[in-house]
Order: sequence, then structure tokens, then C-alpha cells
Amino acid sequence: HMYRAADSDGFATDQDIAEAILRAHDDGAQIINLSLGARTTDDQPPPATAAAVATVLQETGHGTVFVAAAGNYGDQGRVWPAALPGVEAVAGLTAYLAPADWSSYGPKVRFSTVGEGIRSTYVTGIESPVFDPAPDEFGVDAWAFWSGTSFTAPQIAGAVARISYERGMEPRAAVDMLDEYGKPVEGFGKAMRILRGLG
Repeated sequence: HMYRAADSDGFATDQDIAEAILRAHDDGAQIINLSLGARTTDDQPPPATAAAVATVLQETGHGTVFVAAAGNYGDQGRVWPAALPGVEAVAGLTAYLAPADWSSYGPKVRFSTVGEGIRSTYVTGIESPVFDPAPDEFGVDAWAFWSGTSFTAPQIAGAVARISYERGMEPRAAVDMLDEYGKPVEGFGKAMRILRGLG
């Protein structure tokens, strides 16, 4: 299932994100990908999102797997929700599997994969004129090339889902199995190629 918490410019409230997480949980999701992230002025987690993640983890005995974008700040500052306890943070690599200089990184990152030049669907709608004086309109079946950890997190979430399905494993066990693969890169967890990206 897909849940739209943010608008076409990527803006959402803490409450919007929390409600989407709880809706996914209520719908039975065992793997929840969060292709979003932000910093806070006080370096504290957004309260509604943190509470939603904690609630889901508590209710499932930490069986639900959360995968989140590590952030695109190019440093080790905390990005939420990836920095929350119980969330698997995913950083970005170049098409050559080198750390991307724009990717957030650090000890909380467990996985990284190619995040540059990823071909992806784009949301239908018109950009906000508040942020773009000449807003573009995107129709049905729109595509774009992107870079960012919002495009690395779903690759890892998808790999976990595939392992879980094909091996008949619980998602948490599938995460641990995935962690056995890839090349350790300091600050970037286990680096692996899932999608190619443009080199």
C-alpha cells in the first residue's frame, strides 16, 4: 500500500506522517518505508512521528520493520525519522557504489545503496506556486530522474520484503539476513547495489 503524507512539494506536518504510519499499521503492514526526513531546530524527534513509531514497535513486539531515508545533508546530523530507535536508516551511494557526498551518514546507518540518477514515478499534480513561480504540472504516469535517500530506502524495504516472502521469514529476520550481504563502508553501513542509477 502507498500512503500520501506529503504534498507534491514534499511538505507534510508531523501529525500527517504519524497518521500515515498508524494507518499502515492498522492495515497490517509489517514493513513500513519512510522516504522522507527532516531535522528539527532543537535536535529532538518530531513528537507525533516518534510516538507513532514507538506505538507500532510496542504493539508488534518490534516485529514491524521501519526503513527510512538517512537524509541528504552530507553530514552526521540527526535526521528524523531515520534517527529514531528501531528504524533502519539507509544512506546514498553513487552509481559506482562510493559514498555520495550529499548523503547523510553515521553510526545509525545500517544500509546504503545507489541513490543517484534513479528513475522513479512522480506524483500527479501541479507544483505549488508559493515555492515555484512557474509551477510544472505532472500528469498520469509521470517519470523523473532523482537523487536522494528517499530513493535508497524503498530499495532496502523492497529487498527485505522479497527475502521475507521468498524465504518465508519474518521481516525482522529478513533484515538480519540482508545485513549479512554488502560491503561495510564506514558511516554507510552495508553498501549494496539493488538499482543501477546513472553513472
